[in-house]
Amino acid sequence: MNSIKNNLNPENLLRLFIGLVFLSAGIYRIFNWQQAVIEFSRLNLNYPILIALMMILEIAGGLMLIFNIKTKKVLLVFILFILIALIAAFAVAGKNIISGLGQLFVFSPNPTDVFLHFTYLIILLYLLGKK
Repeated sequence: MNSIKNNLNPENLLRLFIGLVFLSAGIYRIFNWQQAVIEFSRLNLNYPILIALMMILEIAGGLMLIFNIKTKKVLLVFILFILIALIAAFAVAGKNIISGLGQLFVFSPNPTDVFLHFTYLIILLYLLGKK
């Protein structure tokens, strides 16, 4: 019983959660290639090879997180990956991002908002469990 409790600690649950996020993002892009091309073109990254490499990174890294393989290295790669994406987004649409900040505080029943609020729920439950 104690080993089950240790396996379900918040750090492991968060690692599994983010692993599933990246794994599903990579798989989604395989089946929705044109959407991935559009996504990258919005960031002025019109290189199909880059999209393919990103899908491989997301799938492989997601699986590595799920199975707890080289976790620290994978986390560092994903942190760098997200920082680059955020920098590219601000470089392309910084003014629009800042002017649209009010969207953060309005809940809409779309996949992005539902996922974001699900993430908030996980963080809140984690913090509650720490108290």
